[in-house]
Amino acid sequence: MSNPARRLAGLARLAVVTTVTSLILVALGGLVRGTDNGLACPDWPRCYGKWFPRQADLPEGLTLWNAWIEHGHRSVAGLLLVLVVAVAAWALLGYRHRPRVWLPALAAVVGVFGQAALGAAVVLLKLRAELVTAHLGLAMVIVAGLVALTVELAVPPGRAVQRGAAELRRARTSAWVAAVALAQILVGGHVTGIGAGLAYSGFPGLSTGVAGAGTEQKFFHVSHRILALVLLVAVGYLLVVARRHQAPGRSRWLLRLPMLACGLLAMQIALGVANLYNGSHAWTVVPHLAVASWIWTVLVIDTTLAYRLGASSSAPDPEAAPAASQPVAA
Repeated sequence: MSNPARRLAGLARLAVVTTVTSLILVALGGLVRGTDNGLACPDWPRCYGKWFPRQADLPEGLTLWNAWIEHGHRSVAGLLLVLVVAVAAWALLGYRHRPRVWLPALAAVVGVFGQAALGAAVVLLKLRAELVTAHLGLAMVIVAGLVALTVELAVPPGRAVQRGAAELRRARTSAWVAAVALAQILVGGHVTGIGAGLAYSGFPGLSTGVAGAGTEQKFFHVSHRILALVLLVAVGYLLVVARRHQAPGRSRWLLRLPMLACGLLAMQIALGVANLYNGSHAWTVVPHLAVASWIWTVLVIDTTLAYRLGASSSAPDPEAAPAASQPVAA
């Protein structure tokens, strides 16, 4: 492997590590919310004035477990910041001639700084639902940018002289399905933020619910359920389109990724039903958010891969690593 290809492969691996870290951070955010530890450290960025809180620093009734769930989330956020800065520095120093590399890398840095500011506002303003939803939404945007960067680095463009209508249709279908998934995630985040998870606890009907649920809670709860059905139909349609456009010579991942999204969505619906029956326990709330981020990631990979493999290119990328033609290796 030549030195340029080796450097490109190294940056691709760092982008993968950064993307995985961002997904871990999303899951930890779900743990913070699912265990009601969003205000376990009421100050920011320290916890009760300390970088490493001790039991002696905490008020009565609060344990180190509670404090470190929240403070651990912040610590991983700090690690993510270091990683995205490293990715951006590498991209700017080595690939200034490739805007599709350094632009998303630089955008990730801006996004993580914005995410830190939103996280501080969430704590200091006592978990306002709108800020919690915005915090989750920006996390999904950061994940999408890192995924797009990883695909750009790891997968060479298509060799077609001209992007065909079939490739564009396939990529656009995946894009709007991903948009539906993002809308569902944002609505779900708002449901958690306003405490509407059990506004109706019956399934599949809306027969029962917690006492005192207001109009807003009921509206967003029902909207979340309806969007789940819409997303189920949309992902099923994407799978049909993927099968229809699958042909010899095309990446099998353009079929495998929609199949994976279908499997994850089935798991997600089962977790959502479990939330209703167990009173939104952390054991199902946290995986519910984590799987939602996985579905989003799979759909973003599918979208960017479909556009990347259908992109116009008459010559191979001289800096692409030889093994990069296999997306699974990346």
